[in-house]
Amino acid sequence: MDSTSARRKAETVLEYALYAAILMMTVSGAFLYKAIVHDPLLSAFTTYLIVAYLVFLALAFSQLNRLHRKRPPTVPQSRTYAVKSRRPILGLTAKQLAIVAFVFVTACVTFTWALSTVR
Repeated sequence: MDSTSARRKAETVLEYALYAAILMMTVSGAFLYKAIVHDPLLSAFTTYLIVAYLVFLALAFSQLNRLHRKRPPTVPQSRTYAVKSRRPILGLTAKQLAIVAFVFVTACVTFTWALSTVR
């Protein structure tokens, strides 16, 4: 097996593991928040939970950005004329932007559901 191929497979596994971790942290954060809100002693930790969640998201998205930045373009760019950028929106392809939007919507729906069950 080629070392480049093995490295590419490892990066793909890491990428999908990061996507799964983001979804799992969002769901577990919602359930933790739901449990913490009812306990007056633990409610002081709500801020720490939110900060930890945002730090995790920042680290996960920076790792994803690092992985995608290292990838070579799928279509070789010609040197004789300008080629339209393959990453037009915030440096992301359409598929990557759809995944980010899906994670964001999932987080919003999960937290809205958790807050509605608390009240």
